[in-house]
Amino acid sequence: MKVVKFGGSSVADAGQFQKVKAIIDQDVNRQIVVISAAGKYGNATRKLTDTLYLIADGMEAGRDVEPLFNQVLARLEAINIALQLNVPLIKLLHTIRHHLAIRYSRDYLVSRGEFLTAHLMAAYLGYTFVDAANLLFFNKAGAIDEAKTQTAYQQLASQHGIVVPGFYGRDADGHVKLMPRGGSDISGAWLARLAHADLYENWTDVSGIKMADPRIIKDADSIDVMSYDELRELTYMGFSVFQEEAVQPVRECGIPTRILNTNAPEVPGTLIIHDDDPANDLKTITGIAGRKHYLVITVRKYQLALHLEVIQHALGVVAAHHLVVDYLPTGIDSFSLLIREPRRQVSVQELTAEIAAACQPDKMEVTENVALIAMVSRKLRQRPAIAGKVLAYLDDNLLNVQLVSQTNDDINLLIGVHDLDYDKAVRVIYSSIHQNFQRPAPYIEGIA
Repeated sequence: MKVVKFGGSSVADAGQFQKVKAIIDQDVNRQIVVISAAGKYGNATRKLTDTLYLIADGMEAGRDVEPLFNQVLARLEAINIALQLNVPLIKLLHTIRHHLAIRYSRDYLVSRGEFLTAHLMAAYLGYTFVDAANLLFFNKAGAIDEAKTQTAYQQLASQHGIVVPGFYGRDADGHVKLMPRGGSDISGAWLARLAHADLYENWTDVSGIKMADPRIIKDADSIDVMSYDELRELTYMGFSVFQEEAVQPVRECGIPTRILNTNAPEVPGTLIIHDDDPANDLKTITGIAGRKHYLVITVRKYQLALHLEVIQHALGVVAAHHLVVDYLPTGIDSFSLLIREPRRQVSVQELTAEIAAACQPDKMEVTENVALIAMVSRKLRQRPAIAGKVLAYLDDNLLNVQLVSQTNDDINLLIGVHDLDYDKAVRVIYSSIHQNFQRPAPYIEGIA
């Protein structure tokens, strides 16, 4: 059995609905369908969810939101009429507005995009609509209550074909609760887990995951097969095809995920498999991802291993300012804090002064405007020369590497460059990979 999730672009208009139905009809095993709110596609210039956020902002500010509600109705009614579905959208919207008048909830309002789009899809497929608020439950801590959710799912196990809106569930107090943006991925992953699915299909508007950001590398190769470990590393560093929190529910159960394109269903896309599956052995480097605007603070202290409280003091300062430390490389007498975009909370001068006061270092080095590039591969441990050859290629192209760190699990090599060199460094690394780690003539800026 397969659980299939369709993103917003896949359900943006009647033509996209028809593509979804053709995909569902092609495989009788696609029995659980998770639907996002109608997204941008063709004449639709704004995602339905974005319109609902504007309505929420307007209601909270006391503005007239009637024109925006009319936009929601018109957007969905166009699909309803084109596909001759006869879904009572006016009645459903009236019920929604009545609920908001009694008890306003931003989460409830914004979730209605998925709710209404899924109603249309259920009618079109001839499947049963199941409200996510009656299926996915959160505990007091905000995590999925698996026992309660499993009990609710068992009542549906005999259903032949269900459609579930993504992006929300019900909290411990009985109210609708939103997931993070991209949360329909999480909804689909949890339903795949509950159903013990053979495969979780995530249908988007791209034909799988690219090896590098296509905005930097035009026509970047697709990744055919990758592990959940590799996906986790790449999504953490900025890959946006798959919601980061959607990995664990299926990973723990060993359920494979396939990323597919609704507009090109014949393309096999990217298959994501268990971390130790030998099938994931196709490419030397799986992918490249990165982020800009890091602050790197290196603290040097003689015999650091005997004074681990120094690291605790530094992390305490960072935590007090609610900053994110993405990586913490350590050496015999030093450690480095790789802090993401600190200026949003505190000045660099203030932060470094506090760390110096707390740690009393022998020496402290501060580097601003660092871009981190993660080169992810399960073969880094088996082939240590990979790192050396990539670094040599960067040097050939006159790129100043500011730091190098390999994570303890040996699947992620971090390379730090100046923010201004980020795009060029990604292109150079990608070019190096394509040359099979030989050292050809240096990469020429502007050619990718």
